[in-house]
Amino acid sequence: MSVRQFAVPSLRVPLPSYVWFVGALVVVWGVGDALSTLFALHVTGDVGLEANPWIRMLLSSHPVYLPVFKGLVVAVAGGLLLGFRRYIESVPGWRLWFTGLIAVGSAIVAANTYVGVSTLL
Repeated sequence: MSVRQFAVPSLRVPLPSYVWFVGALVVVWGVGDALSTLFALHVTGDVGLEANPWIRMLLSSHPVYLPVFKGLVVAVAGGLLLGFRRYIESVPGWRLWFTGLIAVGSAIVAANTYVGVSTLL
């Protein structure tokens, strides 16, 4: 009596592309951080809660400058990342680096949102 061999199905998970990582970085650090910071500022009304002294100075002068500043910085950073794609993809662990930056940015967005929501409650 022979033993039957069954093929084990392989699960292939496609890895996110480089452009996806750059897009996620731009969305989290540009849009998410700016909106969550403005939300926390609007709800609390206290510029002193911002940890970054440069952003605190920007918010104290005029809050409208924040999205403009963040937009410019993220546009330059995203453009540089796309321009140096060939070199960055040759570095071992580049996906881990991008994942870490996106995770830290997401934690900052969550913290800003938490400050705003906890003040409302």
